Amino acid sequence: MKVFSYLPLFMLIILAGCSPDEREQSQQEQRQQQLQSQLVQSNPEFDSQLEELLNIYFDLKDALVESDPVTASSAAESLISFIEQVGTGGLTPETLTIWETYAGTLAEEADRMIAEEDVEQQRLYFETLSEAMIDLVKTFQPVNFTVYHQRCPMVRDGSADWLSREEQIANPYHGDRMMRCGEIIERI
Repeated sequence: MKVFSYLPLFMLIILAGCSPDEREQSQQEQRQQQLQSQLVQSNPEFDSQLEELLNIYFDLKDALVESDPVTASSAAESLISFIEQVGTGGLTPETLTIWETYAGTLAEEADRMIAEEDVEQQRLYFETLSEAMIDLVKTFQPVNFTVYHQRCPMVRDGSADWLSREEQIANPYHGDRMMRCGEIIERI
């Protein structure tokens, strides 16, 4: 019984340690995720397609880890082609709208990557593509395996995130220059 009486005090101490901006941002993110999870009503067929899309994303990430712009362009083409073929039958209008928003961002950034021969420029577009993919995976939660949300704190005067199948860091933003630079932010 005493454990429960300490719980509110413990929560108060944790919240007091956060600045108002951090608390507010955290609460806002939680509300947004709750709202999206209420709107998202997927189905096994759609989830299976999102798992395949995630696998293509991993191929793209791996090409950038290897600093291979040709393979990255090819993976970006595959990503666009797959997005165009995703079946959305049985999705609610709300879920379809959420999917279309993510799909549009993914396709736009992948298209930019295809046109680039410079791997550094491809990595720039990969940042936005990864942000959309991270949100998509968190929203739909389409896979039954652990996906690692990872971050490098040293990308263009800031940080950049990506998803990985592997727990070990393999940095797509620096390749072999700083292969292990990064950390796991969360397991999805």
